[in-house]
Amino acid sequence: MTTRSLRTASALGVLCAATTLATALAPAATAARTPRPTTVAADSLESTIALNNCSASLVRYPTSVGSDRALMLTNGHCYEGGFIDAGVVLRNKASSRSGTLLDAAGNSSGTVKADTLLYGTMTGNDVALYQLTETFDAIKNRTSRSPLTISGSHPVDGTSIAVESGYWKRVWNCSISGFVPTVREGDWTWHDSVRYSSSGCDVIGGSSGSPVVNTSTGEVVAINNTINENGEMCTVNNPCEVDESGHTTATKGRGYAQETYWFTTCLTSARVIDLTVAGCKLTGATTEPPPTGANLLKNPGFESGAVNWTGTSGPITNDSGRPAHSGTWKAWLGGNGRTSSENVSQSVTIPATATAPKLSYWIRSDTNETGSTVYDTLKVQVVSGTSTTTLATHSNVGTSSTYTQKTIDLSAYKGKTITLKYAATEDSSLQTSFVIDDTSVTVG
Repeated sequence: MTTRSLRTASALGVLCAATTLATALAPAATAARTPRPTTVAADSLESTIALNNCSASLVRYPTSVGSDRALMLTNGHCYEGGFIDAGVVLRNKASSRSGTLLDAAGNSSGTVKADTLLYGTMTGNDVALYQLTETFDAIKNRTSRSPLTISGSHPVDGTSIAVESGYWKRVWNCSISGFVPTVREGDWTWHDSVRYSSSGCDVIGGSSGSPVVNTSTGEVVAINNTINENGEMCTVNNPCEVDESGHTTATKGRGYAQETYWFTTCLTSARVIDLTVAGCKLTGATTEPPPTGANLLKNPGFESGAVNWTGTSGPITNDSGRPAHSGTWKAWLGGNGRTSSENVSQSVTIPATATAPKLSYWIRSDTNETGSTVYDTLKVQVVSGTSTTTLATHSNVGTSSTYTQKTIDLSAYKGKTITLKYAATEDSSLQTSFVIDDTSVTVG
């Protein structure tokens, strides 16, 4: 997340169906509803805001009127209370956040101050929307600045965009290069993210929260939130893309933004965010609970070979010498001349609303190393963000030669996307084989 290079020891600790909205605006709202020029200058910083650690912008809904309290938009990870935990949505929290409102050239037009965080999350989207202490009309009269308009529709691939950073008083220009179903960074997962084209939007720390503006319409279509800095996979500072099969890819220098039209799907006719509005896309909206007992893993019995599982070469097999628990395929890890370190893994998202999520699997072993000395192990691990936790360890000591089912509680990972890994380590004699089959991650 692009705040990261500015992290300090401070409190900061350092992403449908449209709702029916009012179509007529009162004459007094003219100043607030005046759209931005239909062609945006490449270096325009009009109505952006410089925060102490991030960028932001003065914004309005398409239906806002001049007498409405003004709005300030930034990232959820720019929240003054620090990064918002995965699965958490903040609503209507008192705030005293302030920033410097800028004109097109980046000059100060004065300070704006919030009194309420209307909505903030880092789950599903990475956004924070604040209510300011003044109306749109009052800010216009005091500063001559009019708000940017949040687009009421999904952005379009190929659109020319400007990422306008109030913090740096700098603008990056590029275009939208498609949309990513899932972007993952550390503990956080974002959906339908805007992908930047390969050149032009090489954003840096402090540009988090910058409005992403359609340079033809002047509307805010997204909010800048992250870029892969080092080419690492799915770690903090290094977002990855996750496709529908669970396969992950990461590209150093690739940047992303989070869509903002979601707000317009959750508004009442009085322009109030209501997560129960039909078609509301914001995280926390009323949805069906996760299906009871559904297996969240893909290809849980390995019957399609290695599809949906990643790891070292060759551990998923239909070899008849190592019987499967069911079907013919299974994960065979270590032993009998196989490599001395093997693993298979798969990423899975545990719903924040899940009841009693658990991991289950069947395991058996073959070994010629008897007695009480541990020579070979198979660890069941969870990778969450940058941390790896071992949930269970099996070894040549005590693991049955017949299949036994094991179950592990995953409640600690609700609301997170994690990677489950079975990792075998052998000594030089390669005497123990571990076989895993019929895995599952289910909710109660």
